[in-house]
Amino acid sequence: MAGCDRSEKRDDLMRPFLSPQLTPRIVVDQPVALYDAPLSIALEGFAPRTRVTVTATFQVAEATPWRSGAAFIADDGGRVDVTRQAPVAGTWEGVSPMGLFWSATPVPGKWRPAPPDWVMWSSVARLHAEAPGAAPAELTIVRRLAGAGVSRRLVREAGVVGTLFLPPGDGPHRAVIVLGGSDGGISEHRAALVASHDYAALSLAYFGTTDLPSELVNVPVEYFEHAVSWMRRQPWLQDGFLAVWGASRGGELALLLGATIPAINAVIAYVASGVLHGPFEPHDPPDTPPCWTSRGQPLPYLQEHNATDDPTSVDYTKSPVAESPRYLSQLRDVNAVERATIPVERTHGPILLVSGQDDQIWPSSILAEIAIRRLQQHGHTYPFRHLSYEGAGHAIYIPYSPTTQIEYGHPNGVHYTGGGSPRANAEAGIDAWRHVLAFLEECAGSVGEPSNSPVQRTGGSRCSPSGR
Repeated sequence: MAGCDRSEKRDDLMRPFLSPQLTPRIVVDQPVALYDAPLSIALEGFAPRTRVTVTATFQVAEATPWRSGAAFIADDGGRVDVTRQAPVAGTWEGVSPMGLFWSATPVPGKWRPAPPDWVMWSSVARLHAEAPGAAPAELTIVRRLAGAGVSRRLVREAGVVGTLFLPPGDGPHRAVIVLGGSDGGISEHRAALVASHDYAALSLAYFGTTDLPSELVNVPVEYFEHAVSWMRRQPWLQDGFLAVWGASRGGELALLLGATIPAINAVIAYVASGVLHGPFEPHDPPDTPPCWTSRGQPLPYLQEHNATDDPTSVDYTKSPVAESPRYLSQLRDVNAVERATIPVERTHGPILLVSGQDDQIWPSSILAEIAIRRLQQHGHTYPFRHLSYEGAGHAIYIPYSPTTQIEYGHPNGVHYTGGGSPRANAEAGIDAWRHVLAFLEECAGSVGEPSNSPVQRTGGSRCSPSGR
């Protein structure tokens, strides 16, 4: 209470110096919106040509708060267009309509875990704008990963482990299976958001949680066949359309499943690989078991009997670790690459690959091109495209997520750098998401069309806009 008293006394002392003509306010076109909706933000009612500072504090439930901020010069009408103006100082530089969102960093000393169902909570952003001689302005923005009417249900049926998100209504719905990466468990945020765009989305776990392998080792392809069969038995599945979407090791897996399971109609692979890899561990010994098996047999992987693997290309004693050089050394073994390459040409549908050219986890742009070349060589009759983003790293997220955490600790105990820059990663995520939604919409609409349909031309149609 003493702090409140001091604040009130300070406000009383400052009140004579505040201009009675100024009525500062924050104006947002969508105070409540989906997480991927671009927002128009303006600061109005300030003195002309004055310096206006805006900060944003974000929080989901009681989890770790994130914060960003910038200073702008108001125009002759006392207005700042945050969407179209470049800040003179702040957590980002240059014009960036959603810079307040992607440039946020965790508030120091405030780390708190998110609840298990955090994707169903709103992300609340509290905006505060102030300038000398004017009263502060405040506004709250609510952003949702799961839109109105989206439901969340844990799935533990027929051996399938995951979380199912359904859009409102009884259906039928088009469907997407969403796969996480080498951190394991269930990653729900992409599934929740894609369900908000009228798709049934199953976030499918495949290791690192109850009833599944504890490590990314000896995971059977048959498990995913069961998951696809389970999805296809659901009464809400529309027109039989089922896509698979994976990121990182999940992207590698998505390409493998597309080539293996004919019932999959489209594949989206973020920062993925066109060749199979072994467990995500430093200094893998030659006898390391495979990640993937099929009919009880191990699937060959790049690191297996690799003649050009150079462990010295990466200094694991330094932090953070940039591991791409080691993968590049392994790719020099032509025979190993050939053995481990995924036969993506067997996929019964279109393929969209997304990568960052500065990916330091592994060289995802080069690894994706292996898949593209194979599709070209075999005359794949469905559309395919590779979106390769200059300056972006491994962390290509859903749009307007904070991208400032380039370095991170992995469950395997190594502290990695994902590469790229916060801005490049953010811009890649924004652009890629636009293509993902267009890709899904076009591909879902083409299910059942004959092979001479425009949607199935290699490198053509809106499903694969303008080829590669």
